[in-house]
Amino acid sequence: MSRLLVFCLCVFQLGLLINATGLYTIIAPGTIRSNFKYNVAVSVHKAEGKSTIKVGITGPSYNETKEVELLPMSTTNVEFDVPTLSSGDYNLTADGTEGVIFKNTTKLNYADNKPSIFIQTDKATYKPSDLVQYRVLFLDENTRPAAIDKPITIAISDGEQNRIKQLIDIQLTKGVYTGELQLSEQPVLGTWSIAVNVADDTAASKSFEVAKYVLPKFEVVVESAKDVAIQDGVVKATIRAKYTYGKPVKGKATVSLEEDFNYYRPINSESKRMKTVDIDGKAHVEFPIEKSAYGSGYTPPLKIFAEVTEDLTGNKQNASSTVTVHSQRYKIESVNAVTNYHPGKTFAYQFVVKNLDGSPVQGGSKKAKLVLEAPHRYFNFDRSDDSPDLKSIEWDAPLNEHGIATFDVVLPVNDTRFYNVKGVYDESSSYLGSIHKFQPTIESAEPLQIIVSTKTPKLGKDVSFDVKSNEQIPYFVYAIIARGNIVKAEHVDVPEGRKTHTIKFTPTFAMVPQASIYVFFIFDNELRFEERTVDFKKDFDNSIEISAPLEAKPSEDVELKIKTDADSYVGLLGVDQSVLLLKSGNDLARDAVFDSLDKYKTSTPWQSGYGRYPGQTSGLVTLTNANYPYNFVMMLRALLWSERFRTQSHHGL
Repeated sequence: MSRLLVFCLCVFQLGLLINATGLYTIIAPGTIRSNFKYNVAVSVHKAEGKSTIKVGITGPSYNETKEVELLPMSTTNVEFDVPTLSSGDYNLTADGTEGVIFKNTTKLNYADNKPSIFIQTDKATYKPSDLVQYRVLFLDENTRPAAIDKPITIAISDGEQNRIKQLIDIQLTKGVYTGELQLSEQPVLGTWSIAVNVADDTAASKSFEVAKYVLPKFEVVVESAKDVAIQDGVVKATIRAKYTYGKPVKGKATVSLEEDFNYYRPINSESKRMKTVDIDGKAHVEFPIEKSAYGSGYTPPLKIFAEVTEDLTGNKQNASSTVTVHSQRYKIESVNAVTNYHPGKTFAYQFVVKNLDGSPVQGGSKKAKLVLEAPHRYFNFDRSDDSPDLKSIEWDAPLNEHGIATFDVVLPVNDTRFYNVKGVYDESSSYLGSIHKFQPTIESAEPLQIIVSTKTPKLGKDVSFDVKSNEQIPYFVYAIIARGNIVKAEHVDVPEGRKTHTIKFTPTFAMVPQASIYVFFIFDNELRFEERTVDFKKDFDNSIEISAPLEAKPSEDVELKIKTDADSYVGLLGVDQSVLLLKSGNDLARDAVFDSLDKYKTSTPWQSGYGRYPGQTSGLVTLTNANYPYNFVMMLRALLWSERFRTQSHHGL
């Protein structure tokens, strides 16, 4: 009897319930944060009439319970406005008092809600006597002005770590502080820093240089293809030189090509090659590359370095670019990644052929080839010793306008072999993975899938995804999770007999740049679930347009016209173009703002076991009295210990 009980615990989750009737599922973020919305999705799958469920949060500094009523086969959302929290242990509790009767609880992760802080300076390098102008932005999880209820301190230190200026308990205007620092005539040269502290916690810092310099008067740019095939036999580059006011530079351009070795130099590496050409704003150079100079192993990138000398003054500026050399002209990538086959049944295999720049190869007279290679006997251990030698199998197919080749593949009825898959086009080839005979397992016999059909999900445009199963889907609940919270949850009825259902939703800024989709339903008292992560194009919720005259005279006022959303805070930065040529990095970075949103992600607390816990990919906790595959180590140990104690007590009598 004890062995049977242990086996059941290893295979199925046992809900923590008391006199449970009906079926329920409650999902919520696994992490709770101060001053943050906390949304809980409550679903009743089966019950006798209306259900009343109490959902609560308990902890050292916050305890609140809310009650909801819902009918069977429905989902409702419960929203908590979490105040400032003290650190400690917090739990999500649920109590079904009518309809579906149960009690359940789970622990939550605690995280302090810290704002995202960005520092902007008007330049990256300053001279003695310059005025340093800077801004500090405090943003919340929606990239809006953050509410800061703690003292903010700003400290500026020089290149020798001497504190030059300190501002205490500063006040923000729509989440922004603007300040300045006047440098002396003889400041400490080197790297200075601006540090921002919130309640004695260093939250952000930014460095800038103080140095004696002369601003460059013109800019040099090297234009070349980022990727080149050895078969091309040549590396081409265009050198451009222009003054900061747009006029072309006349002079000489000395251009070199050499392998960018870093720490590795191949034995057969080519020596540095140089050319000097006249330039009048633009010049072209070519360097031949020999196929014999490159082996089949690692091919180091090539560095193009150009130095332009101005005729009139002899002033010099330089620039460089890097070219990656490829042994093949085309890239071949799998599209549908088929990993198993059913003998005697036709299946489609697709791969795409791309140029080195990532663009698809347009269809022509050449055909692509799919090759299934049977590897060594060791990998086909189920063959009999008298089986004939295995040979490769090939199929041909044309490329469509998107560079995709589609092959209708069917393998013999009695085939059980394992194959390596290779794609071939012209003289290029690539291994795309492997394929083997389908072997049904308990976990994959009736899979649930989420397939996002929208190729490039982006803000404001409908996104579609399909929920698919090998069996009938009676209904399902889906939730969208982003930035640490459930932003949408809905119960969906599926027409009878359907195995696929499509959902469309319009993404909001709260889902950018990444969100998770969590789908589940209960069938035969078992929780079927699947999760999928969706990446969205990095777009902001607001917009801004700036128009200005193309030219202006010295000392002339310049009129700017700015169009943006109402109630926006607008900050402007105007910089001499030559300053940017000297050094960059002072400005705000778009990707840095989106990357900062990662810290708001929720995570599932450890569930005292191992396996695939429902909601873990999305960072959720799941309370349910349905069964699902998971191994609860602590529960198993407790029952084993109880059984051992009972046995020892029995023997002692």
